[in-house]
Amino acid sequence: MARFNHTDRTLETLTSFIANQTGFEAGADRNLTEADRLGPLPGVPVKSIDWLLVFSILFITGFSLYAILRTDSIRWLIPGQEHEHQD
Repeated sequence: MARFNHTDRTLETLTSFIANQTGFEAGADRNLTEADRLGPLPGVPVKSIDWLLVFSILFITGFSLYAILRTDSIRWLIPGQEHEHQD
């Protein structure tokens, strides 16, 4: 496991870091275009529904409701619930 933690973040330092960690040398025909500088992720936040968050909330709510409803039916399994403490 490695971490690229250089102050000078250029293409040359990145390629030397990758070559140092993996042993693979980069090809000599590296071309950096303006499209490469934009990156793979959008630079502007996009408003949308986070379906993973919605599913997680529904799952936790459903499981909590199920656990609350089942508490009385499994309480008899816990030893010592029905008799008092003997001194």
